[in-house]
Amino acid sequence: MAFAIDLAEKYQANVTLLSVLEKPSPTLINQGTLFTPNSTKKFVEDLEKYHKKVLLDATKKIEGKKSTVTISSMLVEGRPADKIIEVSQKGKYDLIVIGSRGLGGIKEFFLGSVSDRVADEATCPVLIIKG
Repeated sequence: MAFAIDLAEKYQANVTLLSVLEKPSPTLINQGTLFTPNSTKKFVEDLEKYHKKVLLDATKKIEGKKSTVTISSMLVEGRPADKIIEVSQKGKYDLIVIGSRGLGGIKEFFLGSVSDRVADEATCPVLIIKG
């Protein structure tokens, strides 16, 4: 995040912090082995609260540094790569700065990589920050 803010300050750009809430899959819910309707609702509510807190904390952290960058935040639902690409296209963003957890190997093969997919499919440049 610090890199994105530094870049935005240098180029007098605005920053939108985006968090994507991915609900549990219907298959997982329908199997009934892990989630009941009530526990699913509570889980999603807790997950949404967590995402909102992350966005709020990040915004406060940036504002606490007395940055000149205008910060906005957005919480959307869906598949992370799809939503990041969709939001960037609708908002006509100039750049996406995204982190990479670097799962590598078999985990990345099965789970896929959000940052790789965004880099492949976004219509604007993508900067991937490792770590």
